[in-house]
Amino acid sequence: MANLKGASFEKQIKDIHHRLSAFGEKRHGRTDKQTHSKALSIKRAEMSKSFADYCSNKGLEGKLNEHMTNETVKEFLDYRTQDLAKNSCENYVRAFSSMLEGLEKSNVDMLVTKDVFEEKMMEIREMPDINPMEGRAINEADKLIDALYEKSYETAVVAQTQLELGFRVSEAFEVVENIDKYYNDGKLIGVIGKGNHEYDAKDITSSLLERIKLADNLPTQRTYANHLKAYDVSSHDFRYTFVKNEVEKRLELGQEYKQILSDISKEINHSREEMTNYYLKRV
Repeated sequence: MANLKGASFEKQIKDIHHRLSAFGEKRHGRTDKQTHSKALSIKRAEMSKSFADYCSNKGLEGKLNEHMTNETVKEFLDYRTQDLAKNSCENYVRAFSSMLEGLEKSNVDMLVTKDVFEEKMMEIREMPDINPMEGRAINEADKLIDALYEKSYETAVVAQTQLELGFRVSEAFEVVENIDKYYNDGKLIGVIGKGNHEYDAKDITSSLLERIKLADNLPTQRTYANHLKAYDVSSHDFRYTFVKNEVEKRLELGQEYKQILSDISKEINHSREEMTNYYLKRV
């Protein structure tokens, strides 16, 4: 068994790439841990650099493979996956394990064992799912909006505004009633929320804008609530649905979970990311 080549971590990362590279070569069964695609090459380069950066920040020197111990790898995986969603955590651990297994097959010496990856996967599987199946989020919300348009155009416009923009009911009424006050070049600007806190500028679709401009004689908020009650929903359920939809959409785009919580909390006019978690627990 041998060490990675190179005096610096940067050069050793290049050696990792060289040892695992197998572009154009046929796979040798399911146990092949080599790098056969550009996408995997990019991912492994990122993982190698992340591990090297982690070691550097801990003040570790020498050969990267010497630091591939159960203790250091476990600490690295805990650090690297702390802001990722559950599925992303599992994928990252599998990918990092596969990369190290490939290095071992290429005769690189390391002390890490499979146990550390199996234990980490068990931890991840015990993590709670972020989106319970039942709660206050509205199933098939778009169909509900369509049904509301058949019942009352103005009620439907307010509901659609809540669903697409995440406003509280009073804020949605204010925007629909005074759209010219807030609309500017594709955005809603200056909307004041609870606690006199101003929302960040929000993008609004042209289709919703057109519908808002056609709205006239809005119902009272009591009448609005009664219209929704006929469908067994409340006005605040649209806000829960907005949060749920935005989290799911951004997770699919690969954004980090902790950053998603922070961003969406700001979008619903809260300063703490915990508020997004509050909504998620009730969707």
